[in-house]
Amino acid sequence: MNRIISVITLNIFLFISINAQEGIEFLGALNPRASQGYNDIWGYAADDREYALLGAGGGTSIIDVTDPNNPVEVAFISGPPSSWRDLKTYSHYAYIVTEGTSGDNGLQIVDLSDLPNSVSLVKTTNEFFERAHNIFIVDKYALVIGTNNGGGMHILDLTDPENPERTAYYLESGYVHDVYAWGDTVVACAEDTYDLVDISDKSNPKKISSSIALPGIYAHSGWATEDKKYFIAAEEFNQRDITIWNIEDRNNWDLVVDEFKLSNTTPVHNIFVKGDYAHISYYADGYVVLDVSDPTNPLVVGQYDTSPSESGFNGAWGCYPFLPSGNIIISDMQTGLYVFSFTPVENPAPFLSPVNATNEILVEENVDLGLEVMDNGTIVEAYVYYRTIINSATGNWNRIDGELTDNNEFNFTIPSQQHLTTVEYYYAVADDGGKVVTSPSGGGGTPAGSVPPETFYSYRTIFAGTPVIVSLSPVFSDTTIVKGDKIEFTVEAVDTTQLDISYEWFLNGQKKSNLDSYTYGTTFVFAARTDTLDLVVTNGYKSVSNNWIISVDLTSDLDDDLTLSYDLVQNYPNPFNPLTTISYSIPASENVQLKVFNSLGELVSTLVDSYQNSGKYEVNFDARELSSGFYVAHVVAGKFSKSIKMLLVK
Repeated sequence: MNRIISVITLNIFLFISINAQEGIEFLGALNPRASQGYNDIWGYAADDREYALLGAGGGTSIIDVTDPNNPVEVAFISGPPSSWRDLKTYSHYAYIVTEGTSGDNGLQIVDLSDLPNSVSLVKTTNEFFERAHNIFIVDKYALVIGTNNGGGMHILDLTDPENPERTAYYLESGYVHDVYAWGDTVVACAEDTYDLVDISDKSNPKKISSSIALPGIYAHSGWATEDKKYFIAAEEFNQRDITIWNIEDRNNWDLVVDEFKLSNTTPVHNIFVKGDYAHISYYADGYVVLDVSDPTNPLVVGQYDTSPSESGFNGAWGCYPFLPSGNIIISDMQTGLYVFSFTPVENPAPFLSPVNATNEILVEENVDLGLEVMDNGTIVEAYVYYRTIINSATGNWNRIDGELTDNNEFNFTIPSQQHLTTVEYYYAVADDGGKVVTSPSGGGGTPAGSVPPETFYSYRTIFAGTPVIVSLSPVFSDTTIVKGDKIEFTVEAVDTTQLDISYEWFLNGQKKSNLDSYTYGTTFVFAARTDTLDLVVTNGYKSVSNNWIISVDLTSDLDDDLTLSYDLVQNYPNPFNPLTTISYSIPASENVQLKVFNSLGELVSTLVDSYQNSGKYEVNFDARELSSGFYVAHVVAGKFSKSIKMLLVK
């Protein structure tokens, strides 16, 4: 059988397409606050100098990019710690919002008039909101969205830039994540739909129309073409990535491009349109440029990957293509500021996007590969080159012709290989203009790709058997243990197909260990109980299992109550997913509260709120509905209080 497979790269590298070499030039970079991480970016220009306003985890970095080859941080405005910070400029002021909840919250107003010497924080006002997700400025009005008191859109009049006045608070679209505005019209990105809003009366905004709600997408952000006839939307959840809507009839959203994606693994973030080009921060794919001169047929004409990550919400967060010099500034979440120039190429090289490129390794028999090719010409050559590595011996390159499908993809089939063979491969295409491109980039030659790049995609051929358990201890399946004792469980297993073996131990369905042994103890057992211990041995493809039933007898020579004290011990396991146990003790009978808060200080669960007798207690916390991150468990009993930090990893 043939199978569409997923691939991994053996070497970590920055993927830069040949389009980047043709149209995008790297000018400079700066990582001024490496320990904090970064978020959004905006630009500012005055007195023939240019600046990047770079959001960081602990504030805003002001960077002089007048010499793009040597960016210099000239000031830093501290703010509430947060992974989300958004900023815009009006006149010689910067307006900054964040979702941070500690410190001085609200809208920061920063005076930039003394640059490059200094900047000053005029004020932080929480008159209208304490936290917000985004801000957009149109004419002399700031539109603040995603705020803590309802999530709608505040309209702030900046006639007096240091003392904004709110003219309206729009709620008709529900929660608004981001907006794009021109004149008296706003596109509200409202989670399920994109809404057009009339703000000609700044005291009474009105919704004009809504797009249809596309299944599975999140209406996240976007930008209109310069003629305002089309809206290019970014949905972020990696379902369709980019959709394009005709909005010439303000009462009717016409979906003209229902999906545009670079790959199956990289979500898009923010889009900005300048002239015929959309400049995009595309998370792990970095900085991407689309030719949208024909909005119904977008074409990739440039890419520069700022991130070593290959998928997920890492990499390029923000983009700003509006500096007077024409330079583009990018914020990368991990590595900071990048400065580029973009020069349109009349006949750009083809852009290659491998299909189904994830991080799994599983191959059976023949392997089907897919390659999506975008080009404004005709592709005349399309190949995949592959070679095998068997017991450290590397073979010669073999070339396979591609078969073109109806949806601009080329399919290739690599024949089956023997067990535990590593296959390295790369793609190569040439168009009718003589442009040759490889993926990974860097190859060339005639025929196309006969000179290989320096890095490759790879997979291994696996014919997996089932692991064999050689010995188990204890051998019995049911046992009784006295409180205070413990049992050591051990396993020895082999795999006949030479694959690595891993172990997973589950106590009552909750994962406890990845070692080849597990110790069951009764320190925190306070009542007679029966537990189930399960063992799974796997080679990554096939598994074998065993289970034990353990009964606990409370017989003990110890009087636990004599040693009771107030305490809250670290949850176990930690990190956890999604279940963990929280244990505490109280020496006197009184009212007890045990609550869990997220990293923003928001209550997510009340586990205990009742009068309890003295003793030791344990409570299970189920976080299956929560997102990954740090959580705090806090217990209060009388005058005693204590907190522990817990890490949920999904």
